[in-house]
Amino acid sequence: MPLKDKQQSKPPGAEAVPAQDAFSLISNQKLLQLYANMLKCRLLDERIRVERDRLPTSGDANRDFQFPPRGREAALVGVLNDLLPDDTLAAPRLDLISRFVIGAPLVDVFRLLRQGFATSRKDPTRNDAASGTGANPANENKRISVLVSGGGDAEQSAWAEALRLASLHRLPTIFVSWKPRKTPTVDFPIMTVDACDVVAVYRVASESIAHARQGFGPTFVECQQWKGPDATSHPLMNMENYLNRKGLFTKGMKAEIIAGFRAELDAAVVESLGPLLRTPRKR
Repeated sequence: MPLKDKQQSKPPGAEAVPAQDAFSLISNQKLLQLYANMLKCRLLDERIRVERDRLPTSGDANRDFQFPPRGREAALVGVLNDLLPDDTLAAPRLDLISRFVIGAPLVDVFRLLRQGFATSRKDPTRNDAASGTGANPANENKRISVLVSGGGDAEQSAWAEALRLASLHRLPTIFVSWKPRKTPTVDFPIMTVDACDVVAVYRVASESIAHARQGFGPTFVECQQWKGPDATSHPLMNMENYLNRKGLFTKGMKAEIIAGFRAELDAAVVESLGPLLRTPRKR
């Protein structure tokens, strides 16, 4: 899916951030942007789940809708944050969070949610993983493709074919995978990274993106996911602690991001879903 133009506004508090640490490879403004995007992904995920339960469904439509497991905000934002409008993303069916990260307007995200239920067994936004390998191998245009792994057998089959083609033609492609069934045997770099550490993911992604844009071929990014009761909350907590040590984090900044984004979510839901929604059942 081609990326849309992203309007990179400064996160709340960015104007007053301390001067850049001389030993840091990532600017303070970029760190705050990564955190804000992670927090927005979590809020969007929560809202999507609420609106899903308010949408009219038929048959097994609920089962057809797939959510990426919670706790992947760091990996998704770290990899996708700096992609350009001409780059391409091939993600699992109806991965709405990834689409938001690469610049899809919230109204479009919720419209895709509506379409996913309206079509039940058919996903109108589906991208075969192999379709992401269509970039020019010489890469004179500097475009890259990012392929995020899915979980079904069909997705795994397309994923294996995409790996083969990227390896054969040295395509400018980045493969992102969580807990692969087995680490693939490929003749290009495999980078293992903590999926809960957005700074680490961003650094690996930046290197992989530069590697692809310069015509050196694909990279496989293997994200190691934490396990346990705190696994879903750890990425945000980890980044908040990191920013706090650098003197960049305040509870007021977090509250401002949450309040502002929830207002955007409210407006997008009204515009895109409107009369389709039903009142949630009281429990």
